[in-house]
Amino acid sequence: MAKLAPALARVVVVLAALSVAGSSEARPHRAPSRNHAHDAARNTARHAARHKKSLVTFSPSYASAPSYRYASLSKEACVAELDRRAIRYVAVDVAKGVLAPVRLPEGVGGVRYRTELPESERATSPWEVFDCRLVLALHDFGAVLAEHGIAEAIIFSAWRPPGKRWPDDKLATRHPGALALDVKALKLRESGDWLSVKADFAGRVGDVTCGPNAAPPVAPSARAATLRKLVCTAAAAHTFTSILTPNYDAAHHDHLHLEVTPEVKWQLVR
Repeated sequence: MAKLAPALARVVVVLAALSVAGSSEARPHRAPSRNHAHDAARNTARHAARHKKSLVTFSPSYASAPSYRYASLSKEACVAELDRRAIRYVAVDVAKGVLAPVRLPEGVGGVRYRTELPESERATSPWEVFDCRLVLALHDFGAVLAEHGIAEAIIFSAWRPPGKRWPDDKLATRHPGALALDVKALKLRESGDWLSVKADFAGRVGDVTCGPNAAPPVAPSARAATLRKLVCTAAAAHTFTSILTPNYDAAHHDHLHLEVTPEVKWQLVR
């Protein structure tokens, strides 16, 4: 046994060295492998999908919802409906990813939608291009806004052109398809005051926005009540497929996201 002691001691030293070398402090930093990065991205996407699924509501009568009917229209049928409703628009020749791109020089439904760009830039800005199907939803929404004396909406954007590699003949959804709108503020017709989503909505991420389980504003006010009334009236009428507010996540702390989504049977309101 005495002869084995030095050998055992050497083994202990080697094992200790291996333990230190294998620790997180001693191990040199390595960039994640491509497969590792891919797995992380996939897990993130799965988490986002679970989050969205937990918030959406399905209805057996989804096909009768205005948002579903509008999203299902062809370009020709949608433009014909614009004409039938006497909505003034300017057709856009080319807008990658957009089925029926138009501009709204006079607004729609009695409400003017515009960015804060100078007038000289607005006529050519991509942010003020709308898909015809979204315009029909905004026309309906105009009746709700009119009841609360809203005359104008400041937006961040409608269309956000897809990347250069996006195929010319492929349609997009959400902002790349000009089917979504981000509203920053709403102007009252009589007083000229503004309802600011960032300053007045008084939301909190995770709170329910509409329905019997809706949470009150964290700072109750008449402005907060009006903004929520606008959102929840549109939600009840199924004017839009998705309505996202500051209650949805931090990225929406300063705007209302209004969207029409083709080929879905659900509604997302938060």
